[in-house]
Amino acid sequence: MIDFKKDKSVEPTDENLSIVLGDSFSAYKALVEKLSDFEAGLEWRFYKDGGWLAKVTRKKKTIFWGEPAKGHFTIGLHFNERNKQGVLELNIAEELKQLFSNTPPNGSKLTTLKIDISSESVLPDVYQLIEYKKRVK
Repeated sequence: MIDFKKDKSVEPTDENLSIVLGDSFSAYKALVEKLSDFEAGLEWRFYKDGGWLAKVTRKKKTIFWGEPAKGHFTIGLHFNERNKQGVLELNIAEELKQLFSNTPPNGSKLTTLKIDISSESVLPDVYQLIEYKKRVK
């Protein structure tokens, strides 16, 4: 099995990602293709303590981090305290709002909303979050 967490030589190519993501690969591809609409780009980086991670940025601003996992692609969006209420006011799934409101801030006072993308059905909510993240400071 492909392990993106430990093996730097196994790069996250579409071929390798399709093996790991399985049926969710099409949702991952749809997300990546939509990033240009937000003037954002995805760059893969390898970290000794976390393996291959996708960093999505717009200009110099990090929009989210992504990580391939068996059967889904997990993204993490970080929000500071002043942007937290805005996330809860978005027209996104109540489960995401509840998950976010129940997540405590980490040591740097950021609250992370993690979303497992296993199908394209969650992408409209992800796109709203990207648009919001793009606008806030």
